[in-house]
Amino acid sequence: MTSKVYKHMLPLEQQLPKNPERRSKLISLEEAGKIIATKSTIGICGTHSLDGAMSLIRAALRAGAKNMTLIPPTSTSIAADLWIAAGALKKLYLSYVGFEYLGMAPNFRRAAEEQSLEIVEADEAFIQLGTQAAAGGRPFNVVQYLYEATVHPQLNRELKTVVDPFSGKTVYAVPALKSDVAIIHAQAADVYGNTQCWGGNRQEPDKCKAAGMVIVQADRIVSTDEIAKDATKTTLPGPWVDYVVHAPFGAHPTFSSSSYALDETHLKLYLELCRNGRHQEYLDKFVYGPKDHWEYLELVGGMKRMVELQTMLAI
Repeated sequence: MTSKVYKHMLPLEQQLPKNPERRSKLISLEEAGKIIATKSTIGICGTHSLDGAMSLIRAALRAGAKNMTLIPPTSTSIAADLWIAAGALKKLYLSYVGFEYLGMAPNFRRAAEEQSLEIVEADEAFIQLGTQAAAGGRPFNVVQYLYEATVHPQLNRELKTVVDPFSGKTVYAVPALKSDVAIIHAQAADVYGNTQCWGGNRQEPDKCKAAGMVIVQADRIVSTDEIAKDATKTTLPGPWVDYVVHAPFGAHPTFSSSSYALDETHLKLYLELCRNGRHQEYLDKFVYGPKDHWEYLELVGGMKRMVELQTMLAI
């Protein structure tokens, strides 16, 4: 069987476009949502309630995303729970899905109890090693000893053992976690895909290299000259990114690194509704109801609330 070849695995001369003129990769949020909805396996980034690609997730759900497999970061909250609320997931690789000090993720908990979702009992190492394997074009990654004191070998059928050909020891093999599309929240990007993520835990490069397509939502679209002022801030170079979406405050209600705080009031509303079986009410009002991203922002408090969230970082 022929292995899938990703763009970054090709010789550089084969990656060059037929037309040497750079093209803008900027598309609308609605276009991006429709693209995501056609895919089967989604990779997301962020940590806990930080830097979630929430505007892209809402757009994909509005576009009818269904039967998805989600490869999350090592920890996440509403960026995974919202897919489950909408019934859009069939499979989830689980490391941590929860709302930290605000409590458990209600839709994930319900799906686990009802066994309505296939859950792969992973952990941080499984997610990280599997993503790195896919990013490097390897079929799997290996680790010694780690799972001998856990129940993961019994619970996770995708965790295998192989014999190390050099030492003869038995080691654990973690499969490559490839995604059809990775969706990333960034603080700034230019129209050619050069992307700056000002926080997080640096999972973004591996997530992107492990994906067949990369879509970035950015709080700000800036000039290439602005990006070039400090190349060390460039998390994703332009050739890795397929599409860019301008989505100011697009991480809401999660935190956007060095930009605006998480909206605790909104997250508490989400949790209250979902814990009381009213998740569809939340979806109808905040996901399916708004005609676009700007109407969503007005619905959650408008620019007045967004400025308040920005101000919270300075207090």
